[in-house]
Formats: sequence, structure tokens, C-alpha cells
Amino acid sequence: MSDYGTLQQDVDRAIVRFERTIGAAIDVVWDLIATGDGLERWLAPATVELHVGGDMDIDFGKDGLAGGTITQLDPPALLEYHWQFPGEPDSIIRFELAETDGGTRLVLEHRLLPLDQCVGYGAGWHAHLDQLEAMATGGEALDWGDRFAALLPEYRAAASA
Repeated sequence: MSDYGTLQQDVDRAIVRFERTIGAAIDVVWDLIATGDGLERWLAPATVELHVGGDMDIDFGKDGLAGGTITQLDPPALLEYHWQFPGEPDSIIRFELAETDGGTRLVLEHRLLPLDQCVGYGAGWHAHLDQLEAMATGGEALDWGDRFAALLPEYRAAASA
């Protein structure tokens, strides 16, 4: 299993998908993806109403408020919600978690992305997941901007292939 995500075209939209094994217990990873305190540690400040129909609001500061409504929830295995970001069409984010011998298997799928944005989302989610993994395993915080900049050319090349 690679840390790199896959980029897939689905008619006129794209899907970015990641599969990783994180060396931490499932409840630790669940807390990081499904609570405001957890999301703030690796993604951005957030408020979460953790129930189907509840709001997910993630504040990226000057870049805008993202998030949407939780559509599927099965703690600690599944969290899916609409992703609404200023100036972009709505999309869907889905996290699936499962216990493994090495910790937790995490699958992140971001669907219905505009084709011209899947490369940026691929590199962006990759950098964010690196940060999530560091927080889950007691590692040091990463510089998201530096990591994103390093990954972006690789995702551009993968999309061109």
C-alpha cells in the first residue's frame, strides 16, 4: 500500500483516493477525523455535530469555511459528509477506518471533484494525511505548505500519465 493517492476520472468529475495504515489505535484516528479538537490538530479549526444531518464546519481562515452536512456515520468505522468550499462545486468526503495488526487502515475518498482541481486535492490531502499520521503516532508537526509544494509536481505527473 502506497502513501500516494490515486486520481481517477469519473465522467466529468474526479475522485482522489488514499489507503494508509496508521500505527495507532482506531479510536485515536477516529478522534482525529471526527471531532473538532482532533481536526484542528492536523487539518484546521473545526466544529462538528457528530450525527447524520449534523454540520461539519472547517475553518481554513483566509481561504474560507469548508464543510457541510454529515450523510453517513458509523463510529468508529465510517464518516461521510458533503464538502462545500467557496467558489467550488459541492463534493463528498468519505473516511473509512478498520482495525489492523499494524494499527488502523484508513481509506479517504474525495468524490465529485472538478477535473482541474484533482491534482491540487491529491497533493493537499496527501500532505494533510501525513500530518494526521504524525499526530496519531506522536510525531512532530509537519509544515503543510512545504510538504504540499514538494508533492504537487508528483501529482501533476501522475495525472498526466
